Amino acid sequence: MSRSWLVRGLVGVVLVAAMLTGIPHADAVAAPKTLAVSTPVGAAPVTPGFPIDFVGVLWTGPHADASIRFATDGVWGPWLRAGEDGVEVPGEFASALVPGHKADTYQVVAPGAARRPRAVAINTTDGPEITVGSEPASAAGAAGQAITRQAWGADESLRFDANGREIWPPAYYPAQKLTVHHTATANDDTDPAATMRAIYRYHAIDRGFGDIGYQYLIDESGGVYEGRWSGTDGDPAHDATGKVVTAAHVGGYNSGNVGVALLGTFVDRPPTGSAREALDATLAQLAARHAIASQGTGQYVNPVNGVTWTGPNISGHRDWAATECPGGALYAQLPAIRSAVAALVDAGSTTTTSSTTTTSTTSTTSTTAPDTTAPVISGLSATPAATTATVTWTTNEPATSQVEYWVKTKRAPTSTLLTTPDTRLVTTHAVAIKNLQPGTQYEYRARSKDAAGNSAVSATGTFRTAANVRG
Repeated sequence: MSRSWLVRGLVGVVLVAAMLTGIPHADAVAAPKTLAVSTPVGAAPVTPGFPIDFVGVLWTGPHADASIRFATDGVWGPWLRAGEDGVEVPGEFASALVPGHKADTYQVVAPGAARRPRAVAINTTDGPEITVGSEPASAAGAAGQAITRQAWGADESLRFDANGREIWPPAYYPAQKLTVHHTATANDDTDPAATMRAIYRYHAIDRGFGDIGYQYLIDESGGVYEGRWSGTDGDPAHDATGKVVTAAHVGGYNSGNVGVALLGTFVDRPPTGSAREALDATLAQLAARHAIASQGTGQYVNPVNGVTWTGPNISGHRDWAATECPGGALYAQLPAIRSAVAALVDAGSTTTTSSTTTTSTTSTTSTTAPDTTAPVISGLSATPAATTATVTWTTNEPATSQVEYWVKTKRAPTSTLLTTPDTRLVTTHAVAIKNLQPGTQYEYRARSKDAAGNSAVSATGTFRTAANVRG
């Protein structure tokens, strides 16, 4: 099924409105614990002690560029440009998260003007599994559901200091502007949820924000992710009155400014069609909800300090600051994005009530019936080892991949675990389960969700892990 349902008239706006709304949670979600080691930049190579998924370089001082290279088993790769993060802070520099591709060692050269340079190596895929939250036992009827923080594996403990105090308590203000970013991470990302966890760690801990810096993020398949934590009311990026949580994506102009970031780098390469469709529809839902004229220009007033800025209501990060973000190829599409957003909003009618400052949108046109048919799962099997198992299956249409599992007992399970969802849309699925008990019988089910949000759950299978024999 195509993701074009996102932009078919204002039906797309309505569906993305549902997509940006959370739903109750039930089953525990497991995700790998994020591993990270921060080291001052020196001449010597650094071996962090785990396979390197990403490295970021930070310093106090001017925006410049660092160089980095990686080694695996003693063989060095080429020197790479580290680039810049999609979020800028005056007087501080942070590079992009450079993919390490499971290298064991890295080496960084920082510019001479950098003061106190440091590098952080991050792994979001090989740590021990931890419970990060919960999500529904069944998503039936939740077509277009956003990928929640729990679903992409956000470890909420990163938002709190050693004394249990929230580092960055949320604040909320009426939305005035919508700003487009890129995350400056790798394109053709095979594990966007793992990248989400790396950006979250980098922003929350290494950059000192206390959380991820964007309200929404979008992957290459068009999946929309909940970003900055905004409360437990099930409405990502908003409080119960419809005000927007402040994030950290445009230095000095964050309050009342909604940041929507595309995962990837779009300097010379435009975003995928699916990502662009999801971006148009997300911006249209926000523009309609907050009565923002998508093709208009106006003054932004920071409600915290009164600082003003005048520019497009839908802008790129570089409109606000001296930065490459959101990349030249994506920035060049902004006029067309504004027109597409206006067309989506104009296709229907909106009403706003003063008591809640929220907007309800009604579809007036529809060119096709919505997809309500769930994928069909077949060929379910498991290949266990002592502490791991790989579950495989197929679906009759492209869909996401996730496995629910539990230790088999004589009674019905009181709780189950879920692997981190793989949000890529595929028909051949393979999911690894880690940190299992040797010599133990497990039961499991496969879960898949198509582009329209229709969910399927397989019949229950069983497997027994191998005994951990030490010779």
